[in-house]
Parts: sequence; C-alpha cells; structure tokens
Amino acid sequence: MRCLVILIGMLLAPQAWANGAWEEIWSAEGTIIRGWLATPEGDGPHPAVVMMHSCFGPVDDQDELAAHDRSWVNILTDVGYVVLAVDSYTPRGAGSLCQERNRPVLARAERPWDAIGGLQFLQERSDVIGDKIAIMGWSNGAISLLWAVRDGASAATALEGPDFRTAVAYYPLCNDVVSRIDDYLPRVPVLVQIGADDDWTDPEPCRSLVSETRSRGGEMALEAYDQSFHLFDAPDTPVRPFMAVNDVEETGLIEIHFGTNDAARDQSIRRTLDWLADHLR
Repeated sequence: MRCLVILIGMLLAPQAWANGAWEEIWSAEGTIIRGWLATPEGDGPHPAVVMMHSCFGPVDDQDELAAHDRSWVNILTDVGYVVLAVDSYTPRGAGSLCQERNRPVLARAERPWDAIGGLQFLQERSDVIGDKIAIMGWSNGAISLLWAVRDGASAATALEGPDFRTAVAYYPLCNDVVSRIDDYLPRVPVLVQIGADDDWTDPEPCRSLVSETRSRGGEMALEAYDQSFHLFDAPDTPVRPFMAVNDVEETGLIEIHFGTNDAARDQSIRRTLDWLADHLR
C-alpha cells in the first residue's frame, strides 16, 4: 500500500499551474458530476477540449487537479483552448480504481455520458466556439472516449448541439472495444497515441482497431512511440513497476510499468497540437 501511495503521489505532485476551478456539471445521463475548468488569455470565443482522466483519478490529496492532468491543462490553455477536465470518480465516491476489478464507474458505461455532459457544458459558455470542441482521454479515459465517439453510441442520443469535432486517445485499452464489437466506427476523426512497449494496454489491439476501422472508411490514425511505457507523457515520472488490473483480462493484478519518456512526450505533444489545430480550424 505504501508503494501505491508513493507512485500515485508522483503522478499527483504539485507544479506551477494555469488558473482553474471546479465547476458543477451534469453528466448526460442525469448525474451531477464536476469538471476542472481552465480558460486561456483573451476574451474569445475559443475552441475547447474535454479531458477524460485515467483510472488513477483526476485529483491529488488536496482535491486539486493531478499533475499529469494539470500539465495538459497548461499545454492546451497556453495555445488558446478552453479546457474542461471531467471528474467521473470523486462525485461518485470513487478514488483511484487501477487496482480494482469490480469498478463502480466504467469506461464503457457511465463515462461516455460524462463526456457528452462535458461537451454540453462547454457549448453553453459564451467564450467557447460550440462546434469546435475536441475530446482527449488517457488510459481508462481513452477507452471512454472510444465508446463516446462510436457511431451508434447510446450516449450520443443525448446530443442537442454539434458533436465533438475530433478526438485524441492516449494509450487506450483497445481490447475493451475489439473484444465486444467487430464493426467499430467513430463519428469523428480519432488519433491514438501509445507506447510501443506498453505492457498495461497492449498496442497491438490498437493497431488492429485502427487498421480495421480505416478499412471500413473510418478516420483513425495511430502513433506508437519506441521505448515508451504507459503514461509516457506524464511529467517527471521515472519508469517503474506497478501492480494493476487489466479491465478485460481475468488475470487479477499484473505487474506493469509506467513513466516518462521525454522524447516521446515532446513528440506526442507536438503531434496532438498539430492534430487539434488541423481539425479545429
């Protein structure tokens, strides 16, 4: 347990951040949740990004946004995006779920509705361009992203305005999708970014998902970064082992690795910003 606290603490360690605050929002399925809202300089209106957190959850022990998520808030607001980092866990009484098999909040169940709720919250703001909103997700949040933007997704029935314009998914567990449906198509262009050495969310199912989706006419792209594990984009997090649950495989806790690869982090940030600029122009 002490090891778990130390590892999570590294991911949640405070840094210098852009301004932001928690806002109450409604999940599209009717539950009150919340999101960390941060705005860039200038009056706007601005394009925007909905962020979906990993299974570690989005907060530190001070109930502030965690270091990994905050680093992305800074990156995105610095280049002119309004950002809403949706918290699917805390309002439902959940903390880190990475070591939980029977999770009370699921990437394919509640969280796609949370994503749509975040989209609708932003569309009600006068400083946001309502038809220029992207969604980004990491790990469990990236799985929820894939389900949220799926053609025919239940959560999409709640859409009242424009859809997400595009999506960026960091190291999703693509098995969560390919093990359940064989005709996946996204409603919007999706960029998947993953570590080539990821031993928590295997990149091979993502390669297959992207290839098969493109063969059906869907717009998906994949970037796999050499010598990179899970959370390679986390700031200042040395690579180390961690005992975690894989959502799909019935293996209990498995030893995986996560941590920063500075070169891959920098490359993926540039790729993300280029992708967003291309699709939100």
